[in-house]
This record gives sequence, structure tokens and C-alpha cells, in this order.
Amino acid sequence: MRPWLSGKLERLSKLDNYIKPERIKNSIKLDANENLVLNRNFISEIALQALKYTDLREYPIEQFDEIYKQLAKYLGISKKYLAIGNGSDQIIELILSIIGREKQATIFTPTFSYFINRCELHDVTVNRVPLNKTDNTLLKEEFLNNAKQSDMIYICSPNNPTGNQFDRRLILEIIDILEDKLIVMDEAYVEFADYSLTSDIAKYNNIIILRTLSKAFGLAGARVGYLIANEKFAQIFRSIIQSPYPVNSLSLTIASMMLSNYSYIKNTIELIKNERKRVFDHLTKLKGIKVFNSNANFIFIETYDKYNTILKELEKQGIVVKMIGDIEGYRGCVRVTIGTEEMNDKFIKSIEKSV
Repeated sequence: MRPWLSGKLERLSKLDNYIKPERIKNSIKLDANENLVLNRNFISEIALQALKYTDLREYPIEQFDEIYKQLAKYLGISKKYLAIGNGSDQIIELILSIIGREKQATIFTPTFSYFINRCELHDVTVNRVPLNKTDNTLLKEEFLNNAKQSDMIYICSPNNPTGNQFDRRLILEIIDILEDKLIVMDEAYVEFADYSLTSDIAKYNNIIILRTLSKAFGLAGARVGYLIANEKFAQIFRSIIQSPYPVNSLSLTIASMMLSNYSYIKNTIELIKNERKRVFDHLTKLKGIKVFNSNANFIFIETYDKYNTILKELEKQGIVVKMIGDIEGYRGCVRVTIGTEEMNDKFIKSIEKSV
């Protein structure tokens, strides 16, 4: 093996790697922020219909035309601002691939770890600004001072894993001040939140908004993501940066049909938001843990010294959550997806037993 390749592989081997989560049979799966409130039979029926309309012998040309049409209608913007990806993760990968080596990105922490990992893979230096640990708010001056030294800014809104969305006026102010920086707004959970910057996209040349159908639309397995950006970037991304057929025909057809059924999806979103408030209200009454307000389909909890006791009880009850532990000054953290009323009741009871 060539020395340069051996050295490269040695460096890559030291990066954080993806660990496939263990699938526990008959468990209540509340660890991946999937939309389990959405009726599985509803999605299965749509998938069967999509299969009838799809000729897998052909490349997905018409399917791309249709998904752009449906997304433009759903978002209320022109399709010229849109580009499709194999999940928003793949779009992040491609954006970083064109940024170039030895660039710098500013983030707040904690945030979406995948972005950090991919920056490390692409030799992009990550500059971190901790959130205000009391309420997860953004420390404006510290963040801006750091960001002014970087080439790229990443803002997860709502943020994963903390779940909160920052004040809209603050974010727009940051964007205006950092007009010469590339700003990536990750809005994966925005359907559960108070606002999106989608309607502002035509005003700015430095914003890329990432969106996905994996969360609110319940299509995590279909891998359909998209970006919203100025017309020039979107056109170049579609025609040059992105591969010709990044998403398969069946996934695209299913996605288009789900978008055309948004009224049903919207009902499940409202159910999740109502359940989120109910779970939050229950948990805030408990002593020994701290529950943070969320604008996503999950809740972030700091459990301190109760961490191991809580995890043992959840395991006993067959409930799987995202076990984060200690992170960026937060102690014994757990992230739990908002599921059905029955799932949430079992989670609440397990926490009540543990604290």
C-alpha cells in the first residue's frame, strides 16, 4: 500500500464511526426521532400504489419532475430554489466536498454530531461555541465573533439533540451580519417547530436550508432529502454537484404521494406536538432531572446521577431511547422521541419509577 494512502487510512480510522444501533425485538423504539405516530398501514398502502406506477427498468426522470412539482407546491416556492438528495445527510456530504480542505466551520454545541464527523472527514476545522446551558439559548456575541473567523456556519433549527429553536429575529440578524459566510440551516425537524426560513430564501445568496421527509413524513427508510437555496446554487447542485439519479424511482414516487396527502400528515404532526407538551408537563413535575423545552419531535433530558438507574428501568420495560450521557457540560443526558400516547405513557411511568 502506498504510504500516502496508508497514512490517510490511519487518520480516518481515528475518526468517530457509525455504530449500528442494536435492534431489540418487541421494544418500544424511541431513539431515532422517527415518526411512529404515522400509521404504518397508511404508508404501506401508498408504497403499494407507488409500486404499481413505477417501472424499475427505467431511470427516474419523470419521478424527479413530479417530486419537484410537489415540493414546490408544499413549500409555496418556485422549484428553481430546490434540489433533491439521498437524505439530507448526503447533501451535507456534497456541500462539504466542494468547500475545500483547510476551511473552517463554526457550530454551537451540542448539535448534530453527523455534521461534525463529516467536517473532520473532509479536513474542515470545526470551531465550537457552547450553548447557554441554562436554557440552550445561543450566546450571540461569542457565536458571531467565532463565526467571523470561519468560512461556513452550521445552525441546526430546531437543534438536535437539545430540541429548541432559536428566536427567528436573532437568526436573521446573524445571517445579515455574516452576509459573506456560507450559512447552512438544518431544518430537519422544522414541521414540529414555530417557523422556517424557507420563505426568506430569495432574499439571501448565502443560505442553504436542509430539509427531509424522514421525520414528519415518516419516510426515514426512503432516504429523500432536499435543499432550498438561491437559484444559482440550486441549479449548479442539481446539474453538476449532485449525481444524476441520487434517489430511486420508488422512493421518489412514494415521497410525491405522501406530499399530496399532507393534510393527513399534518394531523399526525399536531398529535405529536400535543403529546410533546403532555410528556414535557409530566416530566417537569419530577425531581432530580431537568427537562428542556422542545420544538422538535423529541425531548432532551438531563438526568444527572439518575442516568444509570433510568436506563436500567427503561431497559427493563423494553423502551429504547438515545443514550447520550455526558456531553458538553450536560450530565447524564437522554433524548427521547415522542411516540404514540401509549408509548409515551410507558416512558413516563418508567421515568417516574426511577427518580
